[in-house]
Amino acid sequence: MPDTAVHALAAEVITRLERKGSAVAEQLPPDADIEALCDALVSPRDEAAAELVLEARLSGMSIDMVYLGYLAASARRLGERWDEDRTTSAQMTIAAGRMYAIMRGLRQAFASDQYLKTDSPRAMFASTPGETHTLGVTMAADFFRRRGWQIDLRTGLTHHELLSAAETSAYPIIGVSASSERMVFPLARLIVALRITSPSAWIMVSGKIIDLVPEILTMVDADGIAGDAEAALSQMVNHLEPAQAQGRMAN
Repeated sequence: MPDTAVHALAAEVITRLERKGSAVAEQLPPDADIEALCDALVSPRDEAAAELVLEARLSGMSIDMVYLGYLAASARRLGERWDEDRTTSAQMTIAAGRMYAIMRGLRQAFASDQYLKTDSPRAMFASTPGETHTLGVTMAADFFRRRGWQIDLRTGLTHHELLSAAETSAYPIIGVSASSERMVFPLARLIVALRITSPSAWIMVSGKIIDLVPEILTMVDADGIAGDAEAALSQMVNHLEPAQAQGRMAN
């Protein structure tokens, strides 16, 4: 992607983390720990920040506090450093990439904490913000509903409206449709934000973009891609089965 797009995605990570952590400000780790993580996030060593987060986990810090407190507070502090000209644009981009990588590593822990119903699986199907071709995702929603799924269809929403809808309902699976190459950046921006606002969600991309951009899976960091409803159903069922088995054992 162009540098402007990369910087925009980095800004999305920082902004979403800042907002995500505002509710737990009174429980934050000590100031010195947050400053140390900020320093590690912009240091020459790629592993420095991840090592601090691992130490925090080993010392007993919960996943929620790592995510909503430690990382989110560090994002806010980096924002303050930026405002005070103590952090460069390049450093902010590097720090955002490292935070995103750490959150990616926490994904499995979030998913294992989420209870998934075994009788009626849920998902949100949505069109990428700015997308005008919505027939395919609408038909896919109907296909899944006929097979017993609870599907919330969201089309025509803005970036922020779609994030709010996803966060409010805590969907275990989110399917996003896109039809053209011009949707690569809005799709990538959406998935980056969803990783922060809905960290336990498994995200699939569908639509004509699959054929137009063969590398779309890795470009936007999706969990899966599907060219048709049957392929999507197969992948989603395979994703849910281990969690459903774990839920049955817990009961």
